[in-house]
Amino acid sequence: MSQFVYQPHQQNGILLNANENPWDLPDFIRQEIKEALDTIAFNRYPEDSAQELCEAYSQIIQIPASQILAGNGSDQHLGLLIGTFLGKGKNLLTLSPDFGMYDYYASSYEAGILKYTIDPFSHLDVDDFIGFARENKPDLILFSNPNNPTGNLLNLDEIQKILAAVPCPVVVDEAYIEFAQGSAVVLLDRYDNLYVTRTLSKAYGLAGVRIGFLISNQANMDALRPLHVPYSVNSISAKVATIVLHHADWFQEQIETIKAERDRFKTLSLQRCRIQSSQANFMLIQTPEIEALKKTFKDNGLTIREYEGKDYCRITIGTPEENQIVKDVLEAFDKEEV
Repeated sequence: MSQFVYQPHQQNGILLNANENPWDLPDFIRQEIKEALDTIAFNRYPEDSAQELCEAYSQIIQIPASQILAGNGSDQHLGLLIGTFLGKGKNLLTLSPDFGMYDYYASSYEAGILKYTIDPFSHLDVDDFIGFARENKPDLILFSNPNNPTGNLLNLDEIQKILAAVPCPVVVDEAYIEFAQGSAVVLLDRYDNLYVTRTLSKAYGLAGVRIGFLISNQANMDALRPLHVPYSVNSISAKVATIVLHHADWFQEQIETIKAERDRFKTLSLQRCRIQSSQANFMLIQTPEIEALKKTFKDNGLTIREYEGKDYCRITIGTPEENQIVKDVLEAFDKEEV
């Protein structure tokens, strides 16, 4: 099997390609971080369990800190789970389309990759997906919820149905759950095969700090913790993330603004483009003239997420000003003569 190569995000233009929070940290949080730097012993290794950080996140998600493992972004935890449950001769079942890093880690462990193809503009047929899983008997199931790039969301009843139907571990990647409702963490004590990954890169604006979490029931976490790479969370990142989590209420206001901005796109009446309803901080736009649309975005300084060979692109919800530019571009494109 050839190694999957993940393409890093571009960093030029108006950046609407990586699903980041469009606002940097406010001055009062930045000042608190600067003052906290004086308390860090830079000559010492970090506290390996990141206990203070996990306790802060525990208060947010209402799950005991002992069931939370902090890491260098949720990607590290995805790699840990794939490395633990997969290998040569074993198979990962995921969706197509979904987050490309799943393929990256699975291929790096020489695991097979089974893809259940979904229509980006339709809801996942859970019964058919379960039938596909039973037929192919994967060793691990992994999918994002809300889905990246479609923005579609499986509800808790649908997730429970999957968990009850398959014997293998099921990983629900909740990178965008703050923009939706119905986190699978409420199911952890009911299903031994459930693992949830989370990140602070999106809703909490810490993409540059790289902090993610793995959450499961106590027995699963006790088994996984010894396999975790030591000192994977550095002292500065842990301190920054802890401070940010102490101001979670402030970020909730940003989240609501992003959701409102996202939903404003539903009011657009377009003939040449189709906008998918989203439960994340991005939207999927489909058009048979995708190459022309991508060029129009580029000409207007907008950097968006492109998909080779697909008739759609993904656009992050930005600031109100950035979103207005996107709307203006879409409406102008829609009025152009074909």
